[in-house]
Amino acid sequence: MVTNEGLAPSQPTVLRAAEVAELPKRPLGTVAGVENQMLWADATAAAGVLTVRKGHRLGAHTHRQNHHHFWVVSGAAVVLGQEVGPGSYVHIPSGIEHDIDATATEGCTVYYLYI
Repeated sequence: MVTNEGLAPSQPTVLRAAEVAELPKRPLGTVAGVENQMLWADATAAAGVLTVRKGHRLGAHTHRQNHHHFWVVSGAAVVLGQEVGPGSYVHIPSGIEHDIDATATEGCTVYYLYI
């Protein structure tokens, strides 16, 4: 498995499907029903896969400096008052409160960038 942990920012990262499948899916803090699979991170940015299970939500929050980009891989959720589904893209500028709410949907999985 190749990740960016401990590497210089200029080092590339390549994770094949089998390697991604082996990465741990961890709870996101104390938020019930939400799992995070970190693909890459450095001191200022991150990329990963976030799953919000049916009946759960990430919880309203803001990012002080970074922008949050995500693409819905599967399922559906409500973001900024709009339902998003597979193929949908969302950009949240820093300082904007947002949530990924799957309390009334089937749940969702998103690929995200925090940059």
